[in-house]
Amino acid sequence: MTILEGLEGFELYIPPTPPTTDKDLPAYEIFGVDGQVVQIPLGPGESASCDRSAMVYHSDGVTVRAKFGGFMNTFSRIAGGGALFSVTYTNDTGELGYVSFAPNVPGLVCPIDMTEYPCILCSRDSFLCSNGTPEETKVSAQINPTSPLGCLFSGEGLVLQKVEGGTMSFLTGMGTVIKKTLEEGEEILIDTDALLAMTEGTSIDVRQTAQCCSCAQLCGGEGFYNTVLTGPGVVWMESMSIGKLRSLFPQPPPSNGGSQEAGAAGAAAGVAALAAVAFADD
Repeated sequence: MTILEGLEGFELYIPPTPPTTDKDLPAYEIFGVDGQVVQIPLGPGESASCDRSAMVYHSDGVTVRAKFGGFMNTFSRIAGGGALFSVTYTNDTGELGYVSFAPNVPGLVCPIDMTEYPCILCSRDSFLCSNGTPEETKVSAQINPTSPLGCLFSGEGLVLQKVEGGTMSFLTGMGTVIKKTLEEGEEILIDTDALLAMTEGTSIDVRQTAQCCSCAQLCGGEGFYNTVLTGPGVVWMESMSIGKLRSLFPQPPPSNGGSQEAGAAGAAAGVAALAAVAFADD
């Protein structure tokens, strides 16, 4: 195998040329460099859905509706990082309209063609918006398909965000986004904060960064574990995740009694998330 053959499969993720609709319009347009905005055209009766507080602007005659999608489906959505209500913008006029969305952080908009990748697993809070209604593109939670050790140290925790169905979905990426196609059995080791999304069927686990308790592991700055992704599948990686960004601004210590209250709230949220994921498909 040559050096060039070993480096194949990497590509800077540049949004592809948008497909056209049946009205010969681009399915979406992305504006900006950092803090991008995605604008989606809406024909009469057409809709787009998003997470809470993502809308930037829309045309006159586009109405917003918030829907509670059932108890278990809603809690599964929350466990995956979504909001309590799914928000839909619908063009109720007889003319062409539009709506635009943007991340709530200074990030990039990453379009995913759901006809090519029908189901993807993302880091929590990654989903931004999609064409169509929440019934067409389902956002829920998925138990991290890794080992117990991977749940603790892969950087993704116990629950991932699952997006499936529909035509186009848009994720929030941070920094530079790199796309990598993994062949059968091919592995790539990434930082525990670098995973943005992966196609369903890609394996995820962890591996020690260096020999246990060695100087490289203790002083190298990469922690004790890296995340290992194994193909076949497609992965999207980001250079500056929201978790890495938050670590630059540590929270002040809680006031008296705050830690106990936070612990109780976290335990309750964890139980609710597990119950939602376990019963969402029932």
